[in-house]
Amino acid sequence: MKIVIANSVGVDTNGYHMVHVPSRWSLGVKNHTNCSYYPWELAYTSSLLKRETNHEIKFLDGVLNAWGFDTYIQRLREEKPNWLVMESSTRTIREDLRLAEAIKKEFKTKVILTGQHPMANPEEVLKIADFVCVGEYEFAVLDLVRGKDPKIIPGVYPNSRGELPDINLLPFPEDDDVRRIDYHEPNCRFRQIQMYGSRGCPRRCNFCAAATLYYDQLNWRPRNIDSIIQEIKGLKDKYPEMEGIFFDEETHNIQKNFNIQLSQEIKRSGLDDLKYEAMCEYISLDEEALVEMKSAGYYKIRFGIETGSDHVAEQMTLGKKHDIKKLRSILNFGKNIGMLFYGTISVGGLGSSPEEDQKTVDLVYELASNGLMQEIQVSINTPQPGTDFYNSCVEKNLIKTQVTNDNFDGNGHVVVEYPNYCAEEIQNKQHEALDAFDRGKAKIGAKTFMDIAKESFKSIPQNSTVLVLRSARLWMIQIIITAMNQYRKSNVDLLGQNAIAEELESNSGIDRIYNYGDGFFSLETIEPHLMEQLRSKAYEYVLLPMANNHLEGYRNVLDVARIIEPKVILGVYPEGSVFVIKEKKEDPIAAV
Repeated sequence: MKIVIANSVGVDTNGYHMVHVPSRWSLGVKNHTNCSYYPWELAYTSSLLKRETNHEIKFLDGVLNAWGFDTYIQRLREEKPNWLVMESSTRTIREDLRLAEAIKKEFKTKVILTGQHPMANPEEVLKIADFVCVGEYEFAVLDLVRGKDPKIIPGVYPNSRGELPDINLLPFPEDDDVRRIDYHEPNCRFRQIQMYGSRGCPRRCNFCAAATLYYDQLNWRPRNIDSIIQEIKGLKDKYPEMEGIFFDEETHNIQKNFNIQLSQEIKRSGLDDLKYEAMCEYISLDEEALVEMKSAGYYKIRFGIETGSDHVAEQMTLGKKHDIKKLRSILNFGKNIGMLFYGTISVGGLGSSPEEDQKTVDLVYELASNGLMQEIQVSINTPQPGTDFYNSCVEKNLIKTQVTNDNFDGNGHVVVEYPNYCAEEIQNKQHEALDAFDRGKAKIGAKTFMDIAKESFKSIPQNSTVLVLRSARLWMIQIIITAMNQYRKSNVDLLGQNAIAEELESNSGIDRIYNYGDGFFSLETIEPHLMEQLRSKAYEYVLLPMANNHLEGYRNVLDVARIIEPKVILGVYPEGSVFVIKEKKEDPIAAV
Protein backbone atom coordinates (compact mmCIF):
# COMPACT_ATOMS: atom_id res chain seq x y z
CA MET A 1 0.00 0.00 0.00
CA LYS A 2 1.27 3.49 -0.88
CA ILE A 3 0.87 6.26 1.71
CA VAL A 4 1.81 9.87 0.99
CA ILE A 5 2.42 12.25 3.88
CA ALA A 6 2.06 15.70 2.35
CA ASN A 7 2.63 19.23 3.52
CA SER A 8 0.30 21.90 2.16
CA VAL A 9 0.10 23.35 -1.32
CA GLY A 10 2.92 25.89 -1.61
CA VAL A 11 1.42 28.49 -3.96
CA ASP A 12 -2.27 29.38 -4.03
CA THR A 13 -4.38 30.30 -7.05
CA ASN A 14 -3.65 33.99 -6.50
CA GLY A 15 0.08 33.39 -6.69
CA TYR A 16 0.77 33.79 -2.97
CA HIS A 17 3.54 31.62 -1.57
CA MET A 18 2.75 29.90 1.70
CA VAL A 19 4.80 30.17 4.86
CA HIS A 20 3.04 27.28 6.57
CA VAL A 21 3.30 26.99 10.34
CA PRO A 22 0.12 25.09 11.23
CA SER A 23 0.50 25.06 15.01
CA ARG A 24 1.06 28.84 14.87
CA TRP A 25 -0.03 31.19 12.06
CA SER A 26 0.40 30.32 8.41
CA LEU A 27 0.59 33.21 5.99
CA GLY A 28 0.90 34.05 2.32
CA VAL A 29 3.44 36.35 0.68
CA LYS A 30 3.58 37.65 -2.85
CA ASN A 31 6.92 36.14 -3.77
CA HIS A 32 8.81 33.05 -2.69
CA THR A 33 10.69 33.92 0.50
CA ASN A 34 13.02 30.94 0.86
CA CYS A 35 11.62 30.83 4.39
CA SER A 36 10.33 27.36 5.12
CA TYR A 37 9.46 25.77 8.44
CA TYR A 38 10.00 22.05 8.87
CA PRO A 39 6.54 20.44 9.22
CA TRP A 40 7.61 18.59 12.34
CA GLU A 41 4.51 16.61 13.29
CA LEU A 42 3.94 15.42 9.73
CA ALA A 43 7.61 14.49 9.67
CA TYR A 44 7.29 12.46 12.87
CA THR A 45 4.22 10.77 11.37
CA SER A 46 6.17 9.83 8.27
CA SER A 47 9.09 8.30 10.17
CA LEU A 48 6.70 6.51 12.58
CA LEU A 49 4.83 4.87 9.68
CA LYS A 50 8.12 3.87 8.07
CA ARG A 51 9.25 2.23 11.31
CA GLU A 52 5.98 0.55 12.29
CA THR A 53 4.51 -0.63 8.96
CA ASN A 54 5.61 -2.39 5.82
CA HIS A 55 3.75 0.07 3.62
CA GLU A 56 5.49 2.27 1.07
CA ILE A 57 5.65 5.72 2.68
CA LYS A 58 6.51 8.89 0.76
CA PHE A 59 6.91 12.36 2.27
CA LEU A 60 6.19 15.33 -0.04
CA ASP A 61 6.43 19.03 0.77
CA GLY A 62 4.64 21.44 -1.52
CA VAL A 63 5.60 24.42 0.63
CA LEU A 64 9.33 23.68 0.59
CA ASN A 65 9.24 23.15 -3.18
CA ALA A 66 6.80 26.02 -3.90
CA TRP A 67 4.38 23.70 -5.71
CA GLY A 68 1.12 25.14 -6.94
CA PHE A 69 -1.91 22.91 -7.49
CA ASP A 70 -0.95 21.77 -11.01
CA THR A 71 2.59 20.78 -10.06
CA TYR A 72 1.45 19.09 -6.87
CA ILE A 73 -1.29 17.03 -8.54
CA GLN A 74 1.18 15.86 -11.17
CA ARG A 75 3.60 14.81 -8.44
CA LEU A 76 0.85 12.88 -6.67
CA ARG A 77 -0.10 11.17 -9.92
CA GLU A 78 3.40 9.74 -9.99
CA GLU A 79 2.82 8.24 -6.53
CA LYS A 80 -0.81 7.04 -7.00
CA PRO A 81 -1.36 6.96 -3.23
CA ASN A 82 -3.85 4.70 -1.47
CA TRP A 83 -3.75 7.13 1.47
CA LEU A 84 -3.04 10.85 1.62
CA VAL A 85 -2.28 12.53 4.98
CA MET A 86 -2.20 16.35 5.08
CA GLU A 87 -1.95 18.93 7.86
CA SER A 88 -3.78 22.14 7.03
CA SER A 89 -4.49 25.62 8.38
CA THR A 90 -7.27 28.09 7.70
CA ARG A 91 -4.95 30.03 5.38
CA THR A 92 -4.18 26.93 3.28
CA ILE A 93 -7.41 24.92 3.58
CA ARG A 94 -8.95 26.00 0.27
CA GLU A 95 -6.02 24.76 -1.81
CA ASP A 96 -5.47 21.69 0.36
CA LEU A 97 -9.08 20.56 0.02
CA ARG A 98 -8.95 21.16 -3.71
CA LEU A 99 -5.88 18.94 -3.97
CA ALA A 100 -7.34 16.25 -1.72
CA GLU A 101 -10.60 16.17 -3.66
CA ALA A 102 -8.80 15.86 -6.99
CA ILE A 103 -6.52 13.01 -5.92
CA LYS A 104 -9.41 11.22 -4.19
CA LYS A 105 -11.52 11.39 -7.34
CA GLU A 106 -8.70 10.19 -9.59
CA PHE A 107 -7.31 7.32 -7.50
CA LYS A 108 -10.01 6.65 -4.89
CA THR A 109 -7.41 7.71 -2.33
CA LYS A 110 -8.44 7.72 1.32
CA VAL A 111 -7.77 11.17 2.75
CA ILE A 112 -6.79 12.03 6.33
CA LEU A 113 -6.78 15.73 7.13
CA THR A 114 -5.52 17.21 10.36
CA GLY A 115 -4.13 20.48 11.68
CA GLN A 116 -5.61 23.73 12.96
CA HIS A 117 -8.49 24.18 10.51
CA PRO A 118 -9.65 20.55 10.24
CA MET A 119 -9.58 20.27 14.06
CA ALA A 120 -11.67 23.44 14.33
CA ASN A 121 -14.11 22.56 11.52
CA PRO A 122 -14.17 18.77 11.15
CA GLU A 123 -17.68 18.54 9.70
CA GLU A 124 -16.81 21.00 6.93
CA VAL A 125 -13.60 19.14 6.09
CA LEU A 126 -15.29 15.71 6.16
CA LYS A 127 -17.31 16.69 3.10
CA ILE A 128 -14.11 15.78 1.23
CA ALA A 129 -11.81 14.00 3.69
CA ASP A 130 -12.49 10.46 4.89
CA PHE A 131 -11.08 11.13 8.35
CA VAL A 132 -10.10 14.10 10.50
CA CYS A 133 -7.56 13.58 13.26
CA VAL A 134 -7.64 15.92 16.24
CA GLY A 135 -4.88 16.65 18.74
CA GLU A 136 -1.42 15.15 18.38
CA TYR A 137 -2.14 12.79 15.57
CA GLU A 138 0.88 10.56 14.86
CA PHE A 139 -0.42 7.42 16.56
CA ALA A 140 -4.02 7.97 15.39
CA VAL A 141 -2.81 8.02 11.78
CA LEU A 142 -0.78 4.86 12.44
CA ASP A 143 -3.89 3.07 13.77
CA LEU A 144 -5.98 4.18 10.77
CA VAL A 145 -3.57 2.92 8.11
CA ARG A 146 -3.17 -0.33 10.05
CA GLY A 147 -6.88 -0.88 9.55
CA LYS A 148 -8.06 -0.43 13.12
CA ASP A 149 -11.77 0.43 13.52
CA PRO A 150 -11.90 4.27 13.39
CA LYS A 151 -14.83 4.27 15.80
CA ILE A 152 -12.53 3.21 18.63
CA ILE A 153 -9.37 5.18 17.78
CA PRO A 154 -8.82 8.12 20.15
CA GLY A 155 -8.20 11.31 18.21
CA VAL A 156 -10.21 10.30 15.13
CA TYR A 157 -13.22 12.61 14.95
CA PRO A 158 -15.88 12.40 16.39
CA ASN A 159 -14.02 10.42 19.07
CA SER A 160 -12.38 12.41 21.84
CA ARG A 161 -8.65 12.96 21.63
CA GLY A 162 -6.41 10.41 23.27
CA GLU A 163 -3.97 10.91 26.10
CA LEU A 164 -0.95 13.05 25.34
CA PRO A 165 1.58 10.69 23.76
CA ASP A 166 4.99 9.91 25.17
CA ILE A 167 7.13 11.74 22.64
CA ASN A 168 10.11 9.56 23.54
CA LEU A 169 8.34 6.68 21.77
CA LEU A 170 8.70 8.50 18.44
CA PRO A 171 11.61 7.95 16.05
CA PHE A 172 13.64 10.88 14.78
CA PRO A 173 11.54 12.81 12.24
CA GLU A 174 11.68 12.45 8.46
CA ASP A 175 15.07 13.09 6.89
CA ASP A 176 15.12 10.75 3.89
CA ASP A 177 12.53 12.02 1.42
CA VAL A 178 13.47 15.60 2.30
CA ARG A 179 16.70 17.09 3.62
CA ARG A 180 16.14 18.86 6.91
CA ILE A 181 18.93 21.29 6.17
CA ASP A 182 16.92 22.57 3.19
CA TYR A 183 14.41 24.20 5.55
CA HIS A 184 15.45 27.77 6.25
CA GLU A 185 14.50 30.39 8.79
CA PRO A 186 16.32 33.50 7.47
CA ASN A 187 16.69 35.07 10.92
CA CYS A 188 18.91 32.18 12.01
CA ARG A 189 22.34 33.77 11.63
CA PHE A 190 23.99 30.42 10.97
CA ARG A 191 23.08 27.37 8.87
CA GLN A 192 20.86 25.79 11.51
CA ILE A 193 18.54 22.78 11.39
CA GLN A 194 15.13 22.99 13.04
CA MET A 195 14.79 20.50 15.89
CA TYR A 196 12.50 19.78 18.86
CA GLY A 197 13.69 19.09 22.40
CA SER A 198 10.24 19.15 23.98
CA ARG A 199 6.56 19.37 23.21
CA GLY A 200 3.65 21.20 24.79
CA CYS A 201 3.18 24.34 26.85
CA PRO A 202 1.96 25.00 30.41
CA ARG A 203 0.12 28.16 29.24
CA ARG A 204 -3.13 28.67 27.38
CA CYS A 205 -2.83 31.96 25.53
CA ASN A 206 -6.19 32.56 23.88
CA PHE A 207 -4.76 33.02 20.36
CA CYS A 208 -2.56 29.89 20.37
CA ALA A 209 -3.66 27.05 18.08
CA ALA A 210 -1.17 24.65 19.67
CA ALA A 211 -2.54 25.10 23.19
CA THR A 212 -6.22 25.11 22.28
CA LEU A 213 -6.36 22.61 19.41
CA TYR A 214 -3.32 20.32 19.42
CA TYR A 215 -3.12 19.81 23.21
CA ASP A 216 -6.23 21.30 24.85
CA GLN A 217 -4.59 20.87 28.24
CA LEU A 218 -1.68 22.40 30.07
CA ASN A 219 1.43 20.26 29.64
CA TRP A 220 5.14 20.22 28.85
CA ARG A 221 7.04 17.07 27.90
CA PRO A 222 10.81 17.07 27.41
CA ARG A 223 12.60 14.46 25.34
CA ASN A 224 15.28 12.26 26.83
CA ILE A 225 18.49 14.25 26.71
CA ASP A 226 20.50 11.28 25.39
CA SER A 227 18.10 11.08 22.45
CA ILE A 228 18.45 14.79 21.70
CA ILE A 229 22.24 14.47 21.72
CA GLN A 230 22.11 11.46 19.40
CA GLU A 231 19.89 13.36 16.97
CA ILE A 232 22.27 16.33 16.92
CA LYS A 233 25.21 14.00 16.31
CA GLY A 234 23.38 12.25 13.50
CA LEU A 235 22.49 15.53 11.82
CA LYS A 236 26.04 16.81 12.15
CA ASP A 237 27.42 13.62 10.58
CA LYS A 238 24.93 13.75 7.73
CA TYR A 239 25.31 17.47 7.06
CA PRO A 240 28.93 18.60 7.53
CA GLU A 241 27.86 22.08 6.40
CA MET A 242 25.49 22.36 9.38
CA GLU A 243 26.49 25.16 11.77
CA GLY A 244 23.87 24.80 14.46
CA ILE A 245 20.43 23.89 15.74
CA PHE A 246 17.23 25.93 16.08
CA PHE A 247 15.04 24.43 18.84
CA ASP A 248 11.71 25.56 17.38
CA GLU A 249 9.28 23.99 19.84
CA GLU A 250 6.62 25.88 21.79
CA THR A 251 8.75 26.40 24.92
CA HIS A 252 12.30 25.09 25.29
CA ASN A 253 12.91 26.25 28.86
CA ILE A 254 10.10 25.28 31.25
CA GLN A 255 12.38 23.23 33.51
CA LYS A 256 15.63 24.84 34.60
CA ASN A 257 17.29 21.46 35.18
CA PHE A 258 16.45 20.31 31.66
CA ASN A 259 18.26 23.27 30.12
CA ILE A 260 21.24 22.93 32.45
CA GLN A 261 21.58 19.18 31.88
CA LEU A 262 21.13 19.50 28.12
CA SER A 263 23.75 22.26 27.97
CA GLN A 264 26.20 20.22 30.03
CA GLU A 265 25.66 17.18 27.83
CA ILE A 266 26.18 19.28 24.69
CA LYS A 267 29.57 20.32 26.08
CA ARG A 268 30.50 16.79 27.21
CA SER A 269 29.67 15.48 23.74
CA GLY A 270 31.86 18.06 22.02
CA LEU A 271 28.86 19.67 20.33
CA ASP A 272 29.43 23.12 21.80
CA ASP A 273 31.18 24.17 18.60
CA LEU A 274 27.69 24.45 17.10
CA LYS A 275 25.42 27.50 17.42
CA TYR A 276 22.09 27.01 19.20
CA GLU A 277 18.92 29.09 19.13
CA ALA A 278 15.71 28.32 20.99
CA MET A 279 12.07 29.34 21.32
CA CYS A 280 11.56 30.04 25.03
CA GLU A 281 9.38 32.06 27.35
CA TYR A 282 11.08 34.86 29.23
CA ILE A 283 9.22 34.31 32.50
CA SER A 284 10.91 30.88 32.83
CA LEU A 285 14.38 32.03 31.83
CA ASP A 286 16.72 31.43 34.73
CA GLU A 287 20.06 33.19 35.11
CA GLU A 288 21.99 30.05 36.07
CA ALA A 289 20.48 28.11 33.18
CA LEU A 290 21.13 31.00 30.78
CA VAL A 291 24.82 31.03 31.70
CA GLU A 292 25.05 27.26 31.08
CA MET A 293 23.23 27.63 27.77
CA LYS A 294 25.57 30.41 26.65
CA SER A 295 28.61 28.27 27.51
CA ALA A 296 27.17 25.41 25.41
CA GLY A 297 26.82 27.53 22.27
CA TYR A 298 23.36 29.07 22.63
CA TYR A 299 23.68 32.50 21.06
CA LYS A 300 20.07 33.69 20.65
CA ILE A 301 16.81 33.24 22.55
CA ARG A 302 13.38 33.86 21.03
CA PHE A 303 10.27 34.44 23.09
CA GLY A 304 6.79 35.88 22.94
CA ILE A 305 6.45 39.27 24.60
CA GLU A 306 3.00 39.52 22.99
CA THR A 307 1.99 42.89 24.51
CA GLY A 308 3.16 45.75 26.68
CA SER A 309 -0.32 46.19 28.15
CA ASP A 310 -1.34 44.52 31.42
CA HIS A 311 -4.99 44.84 30.40
CA VAL A 312 -4.49 43.16 27.01
CA ALA A 313 -2.31 40.47 28.62
CA GLU A 314 -5.17 39.62 30.96
CA GLN A 315 -7.68 39.46 28.10
CA MET A 316 -5.27 37.31 26.06
CA THR A 317 -4.99 34.97 29.08
CA LEU A 318 -1.20 35.19 29.16
CA GLY A 319 -1.25 34.52 32.90
CA LYS A 320 2.19 34.14 34.50
CA LYS A 321 3.80 34.46 31.08
CA HIS A 322 3.34 38.26 31.27
CA ASP A 323 5.68 40.13 33.61
CA ILE A 324 7.35 43.21 32.12
CA LYS A 325 9.55 43.70 35.20
CA LYS A 326 10.95 40.17 34.77
CA LEU A 327 11.32 40.80 31.05
CA ARG A 328 13.54 43.83 31.61
CA SER A 329 15.56 42.00 34.26
CA ILE A 330 16.31 38.91 32.20
CA LEU A 331 17.11 40.94 29.07
CA ASN A 332 19.60 43.05 30.99
CA PHE A 333 21.22 39.92 32.42
CA GLY A 334 21.36 38.32 28.98
CA LYS A 335 22.87 41.45 27.46
CA ASN A 336 25.66 41.35 30.05
CA ILE A 337 26.62 37.77 29.11
CA GLY A 338 26.39 38.42 25.36
CA MET A 339 23.09 36.64 24.63
CA LEU A 340 20.98 37.94 21.74
CA PHE A 341 17.19 38.17 21.93
CA TYR A 342 14.38 37.98 19.37
CA GLY A 343 10.96 39.15 20.54
CA THR A 344 7.58 38.36 19.02
CA ILE A 345 4.72 40.75 19.68
CA SER A 346 1.27 41.35 18.29
CA VAL A 347 -1.25 44.15 18.07
CA GLY A 348 -5.02 43.90 17.90
CA GLY A 349 -5.41 41.12 20.47
CA LEU A 350 -8.50 40.81 22.62
CA GLY A 351 -8.86 43.87 24.83
CA SER A 352 -6.81 46.07 22.50
CA SER A 353 -7.39 49.76 21.90
CA PRO A 354 -5.18 52.46 20.38
CA GLU A 355 -4.07 53.43 23.89
CA GLU A 356 -3.29 49.88 25.05
CA ASP A 357 -1.44 48.91 21.88
CA GLN A 358 0.56 52.13 22.15
CA LYS A 359 2.03 50.67 25.34
CA THR A 360 3.35 47.83 23.20
CA VAL A 361 4.82 50.27 20.68
CA ASP A 362 6.52 52.19 23.50
CA LEU A 363 7.90 48.97 24.98
CA VAL A 364 9.34 47.94 21.61
CA TYR A 365 11.19 51.26 21.34
CA GLU A 366 12.46 51.01 24.91
CA LEU A 367 13.87 47.51 24.45
CA ALA A 368 15.38 48.21 21.03
CA SER A 369 16.92 51.57 21.97
CA ASN A 370 18.57 50.07 25.06
CA GLY A 371 20.14 47.23 23.10
CA LEU A 372 18.03 44.61 24.84
CA MET A 373 16.27 43.19 21.76
CA GLN A 374 18.13 42.59 18.51
CA GLU A 375 15.29 41.29 16.33
CA ILE A 376 11.52 41.51 16.30
CA GLN A 377 8.44 40.00 14.73
CA VAL A 378 5.27 42.10 14.80
CA SER A 379 2.06 40.30 13.89
CA ILE A 380 -1.57 41.27 13.78
CA ASN A 381 -3.14 39.05 16.42
CA THR A 382 -5.37 36.80 14.36
CA PRO A 383 -8.21 34.72 15.85
CA GLN A 384 -7.59 31.40 14.17
CA PRO A 385 -10.79 29.31 14.01
CA GLY A 386 -10.96 26.91 16.93
CA THR A 387 -8.95 29.05 19.33
CA ASP A 388 -10.34 30.70 22.45
CA PHE A 389 -9.70 34.08 20.82
CA TYR A 390 -11.84 33.16 17.82
CA ASN A 391 -14.67 31.89 19.98
CA SER A 392 -14.62 35.10 22.03
CA CYS A 393 -14.68 37.20 18.85
CA VAL A 394 -17.67 35.30 17.51
CA GLU A 395 -19.48 35.66 20.83
CA LYS A 396 -18.78 39.42 20.92
CA ASN A 397 -19.49 39.88 17.20
CA LEU A 398 -15.99 41.22 16.50
CA ILE A 399 -15.20 39.32 13.27
CA LYS A 400 -15.39 41.59 10.25
CA THR A 401 -18.00 40.80 7.62
CA GLN A 402 -16.93 39.30 4.29
CA VAL A 403 -13.80 37.69 5.76
CA THR A 404 -12.41 34.74 3.78
CA ASN A 405 -10.13 31.93 4.92
CA ASP A 406 -7.26 33.60 3.06
CA ASN A 407 -7.46 36.56 5.46
CA PHE A 408 -6.51 34.49 8.51
CA ASP A 409 -2.77 34.99 8.19
CA GLY A 410 -1.70 37.88 10.45
CA ASN A 411 0.53 39.23 7.67
CA GLY A 412 -1.23 42.50 7.01
CA HIS A 413 -4.83 41.27 7.13
CA VAL A 414 -7.06 42.28 10.02
CA VAL A 415 -10.15 40.14 10.61
CA VAL A 416 -11.33 41.76 13.86
CA GLU A 417 -12.78 45.19 14.53
CA TYR A 418 -13.38 46.63 17.97
CA PRO A 419 -16.01 49.32 18.66
CA ASN A 420 -13.38 52.06 19.09
CA TYR A 421 -10.48 50.46 17.23
CA CYS A 422 -11.02 49.77 13.54
CA ALA A 423 -9.07 47.40 11.30
CA GLU A 424 -7.16 50.22 9.61
CA GLU A 425 -6.01 51.58 12.97
CA ILE A 426 -4.81 48.12 14.02
CA GLN A 427 -2.82 47.80 10.82
CA ASN A 428 -1.32 51.25 11.35
CA LYS A 429 -0.32 50.27 14.89
CA GLN A 430 1.57 47.28 13.48
CA HIS A 431 3.53 49.67 11.26
CA GLU A 432 4.14 51.97 14.25
CA ALA A 433 5.59 49.07 16.24
CA LEU A 434 7.98 48.18 13.41
CA ASP A 435 8.93 51.84 13.04
CA ALA A 436 9.57 52.04 16.80
CA PHE A 437 11.94 49.08 16.49
CA ASP A 438 13.76 50.74 13.58
CA ARG A 439 14.16 53.99 15.51
CA GLY A 440 15.38 52.15 18.58
CA LYS A 441 17.86 50.03 16.63
CA ALA A 442 19.15 53.08 14.76
CA LYS A 443 19.76 54.86 18.06
CA ILE A 444 21.64 52.01 19.76
CA GLY A 445 23.23 50.43 16.70
CA ALA A 446 24.52 53.48 14.88
CA LYS A 447 27.79 53.88 16.76
CA THR A 448 28.77 50.19 16.62
CA PHE A 449 27.83 49.93 12.95
CA MET A 450 29.67 53.12 12.00
CA ASP A 451 32.80 52.10 13.91
CA ILE A 452 33.02 48.74 12.13
CA ALA A 453 31.93 50.15 8.76
CA LYS A 454 34.73 52.72 8.91
CA GLU A 455 37.15 49.84 8.29
CA SER A 456 35.03 47.31 6.41
CA PHE A 457 33.71 49.84 3.86
CA LYS A 458 37.30 50.67 2.82
CA SER A 459 36.96 47.86 0.29
CA ILE A 460 34.61 50.20 -1.63
CA PRO A 461 36.54 52.94 -3.45
CA GLN A 462 35.40 56.48 -2.79
CA ASN A 463 32.88 57.98 -5.22
CA SER A 464 31.85 54.53 -6.48
CA THR A 465 28.45 54.01 -8.09
CA VAL A 466 26.51 52.03 -5.50
CA LEU A 467 23.03 50.48 -5.43
CA VAL A 468 21.59 49.34 -2.11
CA LEU A 469 18.88 46.67 -2.12
CA ARG A 470 16.19 47.14 0.52
CA SER A 471 16.43 43.59 1.89
CA ALA A 472 16.53 44.47 5.60
CA ARG A 473 14.73 46.59 8.17
CA LEU A 474 14.75 50.34 7.54
CA TRP A 475 17.13 51.14 10.42
CA MET A 476 19.87 49.15 8.73
CA ILE A 477 19.27 50.77 5.34
CA GLN A 478 19.53 54.24 6.89
CA ILE A 479 22.82 53.45 8.63
CA ILE A 480 24.34 51.93 5.48
CA ILE A 481 23.49 55.12 3.59
CA THR A 482 25.03 57.25 6.34
CA ALA A 483 28.22 55.18 6.33
CA MET A 484 28.55 55.40 2.53
CA ASN A 485 28.06 59.18 2.61
CA GLN A 486 30.49 59.73 5.47
CA TYR A 487 33.27 57.22 4.78
CA ARG A 488 33.21 56.73 1.02
CA LYS A 489 32.01 60.19 -0.07
CA SER A 490 29.35 58.44 -2.12
CA ASN A 491 25.64 58.93 -2.38
CA VAL A 492 23.74 55.76 -3.22
CA ASP A 493 20.77 54.63 -5.27
CA LEU A 494 18.17 52.33 -3.72
CA LEU A 495 15.98 49.55 -5.10
CA GLY A 496 13.00 48.49 -3.02
CA GLN A 497 9.28 48.16 -2.53
CA ASN A 498 6.86 50.98 -3.36
CA ALA A 499 6.20 51.58 0.34
CA ILE A 500 9.75 52.75 1.01
CA ALA A 501 9.69 55.79 -1.28
CA GLU A 502 7.77 57.99 1.13
CA GLU A 503 9.89 56.85 4.10
CA LEU A 504 13.22 57.55 2.41
CA GLU A 505 12.57 60.32 -0.10
CA SER A 506 13.78 62.98 2.36
CA ASN A 507 17.16 61.21 2.85
CA SER A 508 19.71 63.49 1.18
CA GLY A 509 22.21 60.63 0.98
CA ILE A 510 20.14 58.90 -1.71
CA ASP A 511 20.39 60.05 -5.32
CA ARG A 512 17.61 57.91 -6.74
CA ILE A 513 15.01 55.44 -5.51
CA TYR A 514 13.81 52.68 -7.84
CA ASN A 515 10.50 51.07 -6.84
CA TYR A 516 9.61 47.63 -8.15
CA GLY A 517 6.18 47.07 -6.58
CA ASP A 518 5.14 45.10 -3.52
CA GLY A 519 6.28 41.95 -1.78
CA PHE A 520 9.71 40.38 -1.52
CA PHE A 521 12.46 40.62 -4.10
CA SER A 522 12.26 38.24 -7.04
CA LEU A 523 13.10 38.30 -10.71
CA GLU A 524 9.40 38.18 -11.53
CA THR A 525 8.71 41.46 -9.73
CA ILE A 526 11.32 43.51 -11.59
CA GLU A 527 9.77 44.81 -14.83
CA PRO A 528 12.00 44.49 -17.92
CA HIS A 529 12.17 48.27 -18.43
CA LEU A 530 13.30 48.75 -14.81
CA MET A 531 15.91 46.03 -15.14
CA GLU A 532 17.22 47.69 -18.28
CA GLN A 533 17.51 51.00 -16.40
CA LEU A 534 19.47 49.34 -13.62
CA ARG A 535 21.82 47.55 -16.01
CA SER A 536 22.45 50.68 -18.04
CA LYS A 537 23.67 52.46 -14.90
CA ALA A 538 26.60 49.97 -14.79
CA TYR A 539 26.84 49.93 -11.01
CA GLU A 540 30.22 49.13 -9.59
CA TYR A 541 28.77 47.84 -6.31
CA VAL A 542 25.47 46.36 -5.21
CA LEU A 543 25.07 46.17 -1.43
CA LEU A 544 22.85 43.41 -0.07
CA PRO A 545 21.94 43.92 3.64
CA MET A 546 21.42 40.54 5.29
CA ALA A 547 20.82 38.90 8.66
CA ASN A 548 22.63 35.57 8.18
CA ASN A 549 25.98 34.32 6.96
CA HIS A 550 24.84 31.58 4.60
CA LEU A 551 22.61 33.45 2.09
CA GLU A 552 19.58 31.22 2.72
CA GLY A 553 16.49 33.40 2.67
CA TYR A 554 18.30 35.84 0.36
CA ARG A 555 18.55 33.75 -2.79
CA ASN A 556 15.83 35.74 -4.56
CA VAL A 557 17.51 39.02 -3.63
CA LEU A 558 20.82 37.64 -4.86
CA ASP A 559 19.19 36.63 -8.17
CA VAL A 560 18.14 40.24 -8.64
CA ALA A 561 21.60 41.53 -7.67
CA ARG A 562 23.30 39.22 -10.16
CA ILE A 563 21.07 40.16 -13.09
CA ILE A 564 21.87 43.85 -12.53
CA GLU A 565 25.48 42.86 -13.38
CA PRO A 566 27.52 45.04 -11.02
CA LYS A 567 31.26 44.57 -10.71
CA VAL A 568 30.92 43.46 -7.10
CA ILE A 569 28.06 42.25 -4.88
CA LEU A 570 28.73 42.84 -1.19
CA GLY A 571 26.77 41.37 1.71
CA VAL A 572 26.40 43.72 4.68
CA TYR A 573 25.77 42.44 8.21
CA PRO A 574 23.85 44.32 10.93
CA GLU A 575 27.03 45.03 12.87
CA GLY A 576 28.65 46.77 9.86
CA SER A 577 30.99 44.09 8.48
CA VAL A 578 30.88 43.14 4.80
CA PHE A 579 31.83 40.19 2.66
CA VAL A 580 32.18 39.61 -1.08
CA ILE A 581 29.38 37.49 -2.49
CA LYS A 582 30.43 37.86 -6.12
CA GLU A 583 32.99 39.68 -8.17
CA LYS A 584 32.74 39.87 -11.93
CA LYS A 585 34.61 36.99 -13.59
CA GLU A 586 35.26 35.51 -10.17
CA ASP A 587 33.39 33.17 -7.94
CA PRO A 588 32.10 33.54 -4.34
CA ILE A 589 32.55 33.78 -1.34
CA ALA A 590 35.61 35.49 0.09
CA ALA A 591 35.54 37.27 3.42
CA VAL A 592 36.61 40.88 3.59
